[in-house]
Amino acid sequence: KLSVKTIPKPFVSEPGEVLIKVHACAINPIDKIRLSGGLSATIPEPYDTSVLGYDVSGVVEEVGEKVKDFAVGDEVFARLNGMKLGTLAEYVVCEVPELARKPKNISHSQAAAIPLVGLTALQALRKGGVKEGSKVFIPGGAGGVGSIAIQIAKKMLKAEYVCTTASPGAGTDICTKAGADRIIDYRSQDFVKELEGANFDMAFDTMNQAAEMGGLLKSGGKIVSISGTPTTEAVVSAGLSPSLFVRAFLFLVRNRAAEKAAKQAGGSWDYIFVSPIGADLAEIASFLQKGELEAVIDT
Repeated sequence: KLSVKTIPKPFVSEPGEVLIKVHACAINPIDKIRLSGGLSATIPEPYDTSVLGYDVSGVVEEVGEKVKDFAVGDEVFARLNGMKLGTLAEYVVCEVPELARKPKNISHSQAAAIPLVGLTALQALRKGGVKEGSKVFIPGGAGGVGSIAIQIAKKMLKAEYVCTTASPGAGTDICTKAGADRIIDYRSQDFVKELEGANFDMAFDTMNQAAEMGGLLKSGGKIVSISGTPTTEAVVSAGLSPSLFVRAFLFLVRNRAAEKAAKQAGGSWDYIFVSPIGADLAEIASFLQKGELEAVIDT
């Protein structure tokens, strides 16, 4: 149940925390999944009042006694780690390791659109081994993750070639602006047929299509998923402790078709969860500050 409530103002209770006055926040698909109870098996909701929202941009209003790198008045942004008091509020508490300085050349609204999707894209692409000269497939290029992933692959990681999928019109325009080298019209073209034997170094599965991507990979290539049912390894690496029941369920529904497709191509398949690492976000911020990355906000 979603409702608007007045709750007590959060406060710094640990020496490594900061209190942020929220200027902008973002809604992501994970919030909808959480609201529908889709995370309850692995991440129970123990609170009577759980505030949604993971992405925030705002101004530091209070700092814990051990905080050295941030001060009152600093403009910051972050992807929060935790589920109690989220960013859809006037104030939020954040731990320093999650925090980065907001680039001065973008608005709070633009900054709030970056953390979750930007960190997801950067970490997935690095998991996939993307580097200078890589050839990468990123479907769904007009989406939140896809649009920033194209930019990160090209600008930050120096990939040579990025192919994506999009609908004609506005979707294609977003992908073109992001820097995609090829855009497949998913309404009239099948990427599996169009890209068979294309020898991609990495395929970024943003839309639960990993089982269809084996034929795109070169030998030694990687498929990295952020969509579909996660693996037990991904859940554990995210710092969670799944019960035996959850472990058994994840074993039964494991995406063996994706594993098989990657193995047949001589490659590998992995699933990852985003990690709210402030240092990664600061790296993204440096490229935003230089104007080499741009937040895409759906209007």
